[in-house]
Amino acid sequence: MLRGSLEETGQAEEEFAPQLIYLADLVSQLKLRKLNLLLASDQSSYVTGTIIHADAGYTSR
Repeated sequence: MLRGSLEETGQAEEEFAPQLIYLADLVSQLKLRKLNLLLASDQSSYVTGTIIHADAGYTSR
């Protein structure tokens, strides 16, 4: 899907990739591990039927 959009606009992946980084904050392995621990714990017992986007805020634009 992304490659098709890039082809339509004539952009290269190298040009488009920096636009995907919101506040220049990449999701690090540590952040993903913390999310996994949260979801595996009892603190997330009411988190059901949702999609958690680990994309540094890109989808909230």
